[in-house]
Amino acid sequence: MIANAPAPRIPVLPEIKDVEQLLPLARSAVKRKETSFMVGLDLKGGERVLIVSDTTSDALLQEALAIAIRESGNHLDVIQLEGFPGRTDPVELLDGMFSNNWWPEWVWEAANKYDLVLAMSFMKLPHTPNLPLAEKVRSDVIEVTRYTFSPDYENFPLEIRDALDKKTWDLLVNSSKIKITDLEGTDLELTYTKEEWDRTAARNIPRVGKPYLPGHLMVPAPTRGMEGKLVTSSITFGGPVPRTTLTIEHGQAVKVVGGGKFGQRLTESFEKYKNATMPKYPGPGVNWISTLALCTHPRAIPSPDFEHLTGSARIHAWTTGHRRSGVIHLSLGESVVSQTYKVIRHVDLFFPTVVADGRKVVEMGHLLALDDPEVQKLAAKYGDPKKLLTEAWIPAVSGVNAP
Repeated sequence: MIANAPAPRIPVLPEIKDVEQLLPLARSAVKRKETSFMVGLDLKGGERVLIVSDTTSDALLQEALAIAIRESGNHLDVIQLEGFPGRTDPVELLDGMFSNNWWPEWVWEAANKYDLVLAMSFMKLPHTPNLPLAEKVRSDVIEVTRYTFSPDYENFPLEIRDALDKKTWDLLVNSSKIKITDLEGTDLELTYTKEEWDRTAARNIPRVGKPYLPGHLMVPAPTRGMEGKLVTSSITFGGPVPRTTLTIEHGQAVKVVGGGKFGQRLTESFEKYKNATMPKYPGPGVNWISTLALCTHPRAIPSPDFEHLTGSARIHAWTTGHRRSGVIHLSLGESVVSQTYKVIRHVDLFFPTVVADGRKVVEMGHLLALDDPEVQKLAAKYGDPKKLLTEAWIPAVSGVNAP
């Protein structure tokens, strides 16, 4: 264990067994617009909605959303697939469900008759190739559980989140050198040009009206200007794995050490798909660091019942933790290798220290914008700044802050 590592913590939440406990937030979510990882369906009434769930999805959350959708004057049908009951292996959750179009063809035929399709049976729609959805059909992934679909997270004041984003982005943007270390062993140096930052902004502004995605601040990637070592023990859409060390040269992972099954799967796929290409990537291969983002929501947590869940619910239970402020979220690869599968794997760094052109942005997983006097003053408008701006969750990671 590391002597000065932040101590683990997770809030003690009341047990949720009654749909009435979820309905107030569900009613709000049905009407509001989605905003950066907060559930919002933006339904106006009279719309046709399809929920695609499976036997592992959170049934109580589904019931709450169904009631709220129908109450607001919309029409709802539900398709329940079998899914993957009993599946807990993080590598199989990742490669068998994430970015893999495993839904039957008849589901897509039905989906095209609706205005909105909600995926509660996990499939990361934005990362899955060749989805047979008509352009007119809206879609969203409901990747929360009854416990992470909480007022503490979903009702976090957007004015505070936006202030945290801007304070953090202003420190990052146009940096020529970013240094990232982490208590698990990561040691990366990123070198950027002004043109790379401009391309990142140009990609985001048409989508969200800002040069960054709110709550998920992405620095330029992939880039040849990344060197060093990446060490992780978390698959974002799967769960904890043995510590995995990747050597990064010119933006690509060239060697994998450890990681058990995950490390073996990475090594095998890097070799198998070494000639795979994606438009606008610097070169072939599925071993590029294709995304590197810093998250900014201090109240994000994983679901406390993660260990008891399987399949879709297990993925949903773990993934919300990566949205917490100070966590770095990275992806490896991004190449369509079949009509239904894109090779891309997301991992997390929970205790990073980030320095941009000599300015410290994060320290051991703590986003320093949380301590900014202007942000503290703003938070006081909404409640106790200490609560609003304190990380709700710090993971227990073996060898860092746990045996």
